[in-house]
Amino acid sequence: MKNRNDKSRNRRGVIKWSKEEIEFWKHMSKGELSDIDVMIYLALRENGRIPDTELARMLGVSVPTARRHRIALQEKGYLQVMGMLIFEEFGLASADVILKFREDAEKEEIEAFIQEAIENPKVFEIDEYIGEYDIVIKFFDKDFKELKKTIENFITGRKIIQKSLILPAVSSPKLFTKPMKYKHAR
Repeated sequence: MKNRNDKSRNRRGVIKWSKEEIEFWKHMSKGELSDIDVMIYLALRENGRIPDTELARMLGVSVPTARRHRIALQEKGYLQVMGMLIFEEFGLASADVILKFREDAEKEEIEAFIQEAIENPKVFEIDEYIGEYDIVIKFFDKDFKELKKTIENFITGRKIIQKSLILPAVSSPKLFTKPMKYKHAR
């Protein structure tokens, strides 16, 4: 049985993703994505710098078709091509800081706290949760010693925080779709 991530190229260099993977993403998008939309996503997921001409060749469609679909995905907000530094490749440290807000915390205080986290250059992601904890703020810094200081400076003394859990990241075996191998990993 073919793995969902299997793909092959035909003689013209057109990539053929497995039907299972295309159907998976169409299902996950609740039918919003066409086969071409999914293939554009899959191609850009592997390399976000692919020009429309190469994208069209990889998918076996015309350049205007590839461009039209890519632009439509971006305009709908379904697709955003971004750059991302791999912290571990630079020897940087990162941690997930999981927070529970106090029940009596004012909505405005929480919003101001989140806005402050958004503006912090050492915060690279913020996720809100339902359940025991309310939010995860993901920090990075040059090493674990500095990371600890950064996190403590940000959360210590905040009256809106009921409890926190700091989880330093030591490895990322998978980042989105890519298995990761790091220079310093054992």
